[in-house]
Amino acid sequence: MSRATILLSLVSLVTVVVTGYQVKPANYAKLLEQQEKFDAAFEKEFYVEHTQYVETGVMSERLEEMFEHIRQQPDMFRKEMDDHPLPYLTVECTACRALITTYLTYRRVLGWSTAQIADQATSTCSTLGILTPNNCRLLVLKNIDILLYIIDNRPSLSAQTICGIIFQSGTCVLQDPAFLDWTINVSGGGRPITGSVTSPNRAAGDLKIIHITDVHYDPHYRTGYNAVCGEPCCCREGQGIPADPANGAGEWGDYRDCDSPWKAVEDAVRAAARQHPDAAYIYYTGDIIDHGVWETTVAGNIVSMTRTYQLFRDVFGTKPVYPVLGNHENNPTNVFAPSYIDREDFSASWLYDFSANQWATWLPAATQQTIRQGGYYTALVRPGFRIIGMNNNDAYTFNWWILYDPAYLQAQLQWLHDTLLQAEAAGEKVHILAHIPIGAGTSYRTWAHQYRRILDRFFDVIVAHFHGHTHADEFNVFYSLSNPQAAISVGFNGGGTVPFSNYNPNYVVYHVNPQTYQVTDFESWYFSLSEANQNPNRAPIWMELYSFSRDFQLANVSPASLDGLVRRFASNPTDLRRYWELKVKRGDPFLAAGCDGDCLLGHLCQIVTNEANDNSKCNALAAIFRNLDDELFREGEEEDDYKK
Repeated sequence: MSRATILLSLVSLVTVVVTGYQVKPANYAKLLEQQEKFDAAFEKEFYVEHTQYVETGVMSERLEEMFEHIRQQPDMFRKEMDDHPLPYLTVECTACRALITTYLTYRRVLGWSTAQIADQATSTCSTLGILTPNNCRLLVLKNIDILLYIIDNRPSLSAQTICGIIFQSGTCVLQDPAFLDWTINVSGGGRPITGSVTSPNRAAGDLKIIHITDVHYDPHYRTGYNAVCGEPCCCREGQGIPADPANGAGEWGDYRDCDSPWKAVEDAVRAAARQHPDAAYIYYTGDIIDHGVWETTVAGNIVSMTRTYQLFRDVFGTKPVYPVLGNHENNPTNVFAPSYIDREDFSASWLYDFSANQWATWLPAATQQTIRQGGYYTALVRPGFRIIGMNNNDAYTFNWWILYDPAYLQAQLQWLHDTLLQAEAAGEKVHILAHIPIGAGTSYRTWAHQYRRILDRFFDVIVAHFHGHTHADEFNVFYSLSNPQAAISVGFNGGGTVPFSNYNPNYVVYHVNPQTYQVTDFESWYFSLSEANQNPNRAPIWMELYSFSRDFQLANVSPASLDGLVRRFASNPTDLRRYWELKVKRGDPFLAAGCDGDCLLGHLCQIVTNEANDNSKCNALAAIFRNLDDELFREGEEEDDYKK
């Protein structure tokens, strides 16, 4: 057996054992030790083989074998990193370390030019099947100047640190103290956390809040155009009309990696207003722009955002809308530079200035300064009730500027803390709006940990969180750092009106106690995309997907109540499966694919994971779930035996 075969056999063993979102086997530390040795050897060998390929133009059989090992797997590009199975995350770490080490050497040691790096990166992207060759080229050119600026100005930045920021799992372990040890100042005082937070039950006098998110309007969407195009985003003009009409884009959107036509965006917003005329406020938690990330422009983004915000003004009239930015709003996508970076081609100032102007319809004049500074704000909604709109896209692990200066994230977090301190003194309760779910696996871990410190201090001031980004109709329970058994807050996700990918469109309505401003119940409204596209000449039929307290037989949706529900999920796969069906909004492709035991356990762990690599809650629930005497796991074992 060759050395290469031995190494590949080792990594195959590791990836077979390590399965499930954040669910680690008992011997995980040993497996990581083995994987670390594999990655170190792979990294060195890849550089040697790739350098020979660059010099000769001939790819060796061994390099082909290595590329095959790290090749992009189907469907991975369209999935959020949290939804990548650990076996593939392991391979992604291997790929990241090998590729980044190689390219850092080309730049720093061999002095490669921007054009040389861009050409070779485009080739690598194409070889790995990450995108089509043309998409690869365009996306590399969008990001190369920023990445090389960071690399050139941070000569100590290593592949280990870069990959540890992006992936935050497996052998991509973040070790650099500069990225781990920064903190914010948290004031003393506050009530001690003695147990889980409770709330009133739903009542007739509750306020109603509509939550819309992730419309992902695609101005290039064309009905009948190719929905199976091989690009990250399909159904667009320029991708042609397929020979098979079944592969054509639907009238109201499409499950197959497509964003929303304007008529679907408009229908969703108008349906929410029509069906809930008594709603007091509207939350919009980001992502107006489409997934055509290789060809977005500032001018194009401005047109799409202007049209969408005007729709909200037209439909909701004088009702306040509280928006936040999504990671897709900037150009390039995901990349939010520190405010002191004043290069026009790097700065997000255009987006912050544009947002300040657009949001002035709904927000007080006092919000202008912080919006223009960093895209975040606070507004007093009514006496005793305050909203904080965050721009936590700066803490998204695909924001390259974290690599340049991780401490620049301190400023907004410190502002958040200070704002909460003032709210506490004024006796106010606070709703926090943020696009990316706080504490998700793609939230930079140090940022998430510092946020948890703030939440512990102000757990009785922050009464709810509202998120978007994942397109899933889900919730997250936050647990105290100082008292881990105490559930102290909930993050509610509005899902998304876009079907990208495999979802039905939805929005959420919350019932909010008018004294405590806690969410007492919530319901989700959706339509079946299949049914709508079968009847293209009439508007979609919006229906109630669920009323949460009723469907899960809860008195309320307080942190204490939902903590109890999570533990019920661990011991009752039927209830957990019901939650999964609602989370994916009964999307036909999801239901057809099903969700086995490992899949269900992954969704359960996502509810309780507040910080990357903090697996304590997940492990406790997994111990209960895996002890069930049911067929969920036995079916998986039988399938594995068959494959062997």
